[in-house]
Amino acid sequence: MAALYMEAFLERDFLAYESHRQDDSEYNALRLSVRRKLKSIADECVKRAKALGVALDSQAGLHHPYSFNNFRVREQRAYCCRSKRERSKLAKFFGEALGKDAETHYIQTVIEVSLDDQVVEAALRIHPQAWWDGEHLKKRVATPDGMAAWCAALKSLPAGFVLRMHDWKKNYWAASANPQEMREYFESYTPGNHWLHLVRELPREDALEMGDAAAEWLVESMLTLLPVYQMILWEP
Repeated sequence: MAALYMEAFLERDFLAYESHRQDDSEYNALRLSVRRKLKSIADECVKRAKALGVALDSQAGLHHPYSFNNFRVREQRAYCCRSKRERSKLAKFFGEALGKDAETHYIQTVIEVSLDDQVVEAALRIHPQAWWDGEHLKKRVATPDGMAAWCAALKSLPAGFVLRMHDWKKNYWAASANPQEMREYFESYTPGNHWLHLVRELPREDALEMGDAAAEWLVESMLTLLPVYQMILWEP
């Protein structure tokens, strides 16, 4: 059952991210309300992950046009990432030159909820600059046992999760993950250059119809990604 603190999505939430409104500051207040909805979902994920023994911090993305988003708010995000303690450990290991990236909350492997004008997504993403996690995963799946574990982890996810790379169009469905396709994926995937996306989408119409239950669906989807998340994380 959906918890009371997580609000239902409304039609207007999606309209704020349509192309002709993305650079309109008059929609900042509406986008702020969406930001808060998504942050409450990420916060709940942090809370439940802690009960499962996984320490995470939550953050939320910009809701207003700014130089960082090229003055267009195409989508709204909130995400869970390494705890501050774990990020500090990475930064200390890498030293001053690389440590700033390692300590930055968004240059990480994150478990995310995002919304645009068409869908709400629960996703795991490896930031291109989080090469320490990307390289760790590539090395892991380069062994037969590691590849088998990766495919098994993907197959254990609920229906609808798809693996994508950067802005490429090809989909690798988690439910049918196999070593041959995954080898193809990782031969092309280059940490430092590419995003890794593992995504489950909830279309706008379904999110609206589900009411309060949509937020719970997203939290549960995010929590199912924890085993994959833990496989990916590299530690000094």
